[in-house]
Amino acid sequence: MESLRLGRLWPENWRYHTRMKVVGFLFTLPVLAFFLVFNIYPIVSAIVISFHEFDLFGPMTWVGLENYQNLAGNKNFWSAMRVTLSFTLFFGPPAWVIGFVFASLIREKLIGRFFFRSVFFAPTILSAVAMATAWSLLLRQNGPLNAMLGLSVSWLTKQNSALWGIVIMSAWQGVGWFMVVFLAGLQSIPQTFYEAAAIDGANRWRLMRHITLPMLRPIFAFVVIHTIIAGMKVFTPMFIMTGGGPNNATRSMAMLIYHEGLRDLRMGRASAVSMVGFVLILVLTIVQLRLFRVHEGIEE
Repeated sequence: MESLRLGRLWPENWRYHTRMKVVGFLFTLPVLAFFLVFNIYPIVSAIVISFHEFDLFGPMTWVGLENYQNLAGNKNFWSAMRVTLSFTLFFGPPAWVIGFVFASLIREKLIGRFFFRSVFFAPTILSAVAMATAWSLLLRQNGPLNAMLGLSVSWLTKQNSALWGIVIMSAWQGVGWFMVVFLAGLQSIPQTFYEAAAIDGANRWRLMRHITLPMLRPIFAFVVIHTIIAGMKVFTPMFIMTGGGPNNATRSMAMLIYHEGLRDLRMGRASAVSMVGFVLILVLTIVQLRLFRVHEGIEE
């Protein structure tokens, strides 16, 4: 039994801190293995497949940069990129603004604020498929939304309005999540900053401009980066509500990957599209971090 004691498992010359580092590493091995198998391995596989022709059944054939060259002249690829970037640009800012306003209101000591916090956040945790199905009914030409607005718009069947219908649904569903993120950021700001500024005669606008917004700079960076990632991989609402139509007006890059890979069995082209999306997300993320100067804000 003495030989099974923990101290016998290490060389006698190991220090206590060295032993604790080894123990910590052993505890992280399951998570690390999960990350390597389900995150790193698929990324490496996609990079390799993007340089091959592969139909999932036969052997892979090396084609070099041919898949990427085909994308450069593929109008469906450029259309999917335009749709994806347009969706990301238009669904994010309205959700940020409304989420920030709700977070500011809920932060105040209002009656029923906990109830409204739950109500606003509820769409975020509901099934994306269920939400897309429900909004498909709401956005019909004779649906409730047109009835309330006094319109007769066929939101999801017209090329110039289909994407806007999906943007409205996605912004509505994202408001609650952004509200919670902004609320966490607002609650992390020390109240003493506001009290000191109020003593100096600062009004609400000056408090917002000189305290709240600068202190929330890392939060804004996180929100923008999250929006870019969510927008670049959007799939469910477009797949359920429009199927990518009409006339590819709502076919995102994620849907193009699905069509190229799983429907047409051109895994090389699908992997090339995914790599372009990955690089685009990486570049946009780096640009946002530079613009917000998050690291400088932390150091200050």
